Amino acid sequence: MKSFTGTSIKGLKNKNRTLILKLVATCSPISRVEIAKETGLTKMTVGNLVNELIERGFIAECDTSPETVSVPGRKPSMLQISDHSPCICGMLIKRGLCQVILADLSGTIISQSERKYQHSIDAAWLVDTLMELFLNLKQGFTREILAIGISSIGPLNSHTGTILKPPFFYQIENLPITSIISKKTGLPCFLINDANAGALAEKLYGLGKKFHNFAYLHIMNGIGAGFVLDNKLFDGHRGQSGEIGHTSINFSGPRCACGNVGCLELYANLDQMQRRIRSMCSYFPGSSLSAAPESVTWEAIIREAGKRDPLALAALEEFCDYISYAMIDALNLLDLSTVIVGYDAPDNSWPVERFLSDKLSNAVIAAPYRELHILHSCFNGNAPLIGAIAVAAEQIFSLNLPVFEPEQNENESCDLPEAENANLAGGSTYSQDV
Repeated sequence: MKSFTGTSIKGLKNKNRTLILKLVATCSPISRVEIAKETGLTKMTVGNLVNELIERGFIAECDTSPETVSVPGRKPSMLQISDHSPCICGMLIKRGLCQVILADLSGTIISQSERKYQHSIDAAWLVDTLMELFLNLKQGFTREILAIGISSIGPLNSHTGTILKPPFFYQIENLPITSIISKKTGLPCFLINDANAGALAEKLYGLGKKFHNFAYLHIMNGIGAGFVLDNKLFDGHRGQSGEIGHTSINFSGPRCACGNVGCLELYANLDQMQRRIRSMCSYFPGSSLSAAPESVTWEAIIREAGKRDPLALAALEEFCDYISYAMIDALNLLDLSTVIVGYDAPDNSWPVERFLSDKLSNAVIAAPYRELHILHSCFNGNAPLIGAIAVAAEQIFSLNLPVFEPEQNENESCDLPEAENANLAGGSTYSQDV
């Protein structure tokens, strides 16, 4: 038998309050008039709820600059997340690196710490390191911490908060990371695949805000993808969607550690690029990469490719060839026309995007009928780190993690007009199709 759930006036007010908080967090600076336009709420209701959020320390008025004012007359009062607002802790787990940050609900990093490592680790070392970094940041930090988000290499199960068995990750297996960290800190904790974290960061805080559907492609110590479909992160059955690095591009290729054969990551990797450079360096003796091809870094290849170095361009084009095989399938299957690419780039040349744009435009079925957008992440290679904040913030914005304590005088009565019951505040209208 189907069950139905109603919403009280108090619940409706909380939804609208949270929607306004999300708009300020993701679209600041923003005025009360703009909030009313985006949400469909009356100016009176917006004013009352904004005043409550200011009193509770979540948002604050900010200085108005000429760039933020597009209409003549009296300058509107602009809003942003308060410098004293509650915060979120984000943790990133990578091969060779652990990072912990404290950030506000707008994704702005307040403080951060990291630990690089080259030795073999176990689960106890990983947990102890994350907790040490967290406690160091928390010391002397006076703002409330609402939750912890963890972005990690996979495979993992985001629903149970468990890191399963990532390849080449020191035999760490079935680690219930969220329950351990939550028990040690007393805070709610959420786990997300690093590529999905990158996609969520772009959707909440980055270039993805204006797209209903897009793919996020993460190139960093492996290759992953995250997909936003109909304005929502698609995370699959257990939060492990987007493992594009372990899709086969050569059915007769070598066996991968994941058990598949001919996986993309076996071909599109730094070792393969170094071999390509080593095999061709005699043809390009003037290239800066020819001196020590076996120790060439990703950053060096990207930097020199941006300078049109022929050896770097040859290695990078082969790398992008392999990636395009997998991305063509993904874009055709999901009918996507936007790809946001995240990787560390030392300048604004972004050669990967140029190569992928050429290769995908010639092969994606829908390309002749609409423009493909291949964009570089505004977070460079840090989208998965910001995504650790985003996964917890999204729990707050979707009301899965309540953060507002009822005021003593807040009862079932509410100043919302009856007509505004249509505005259930489950979403907003500021995204646009492209």
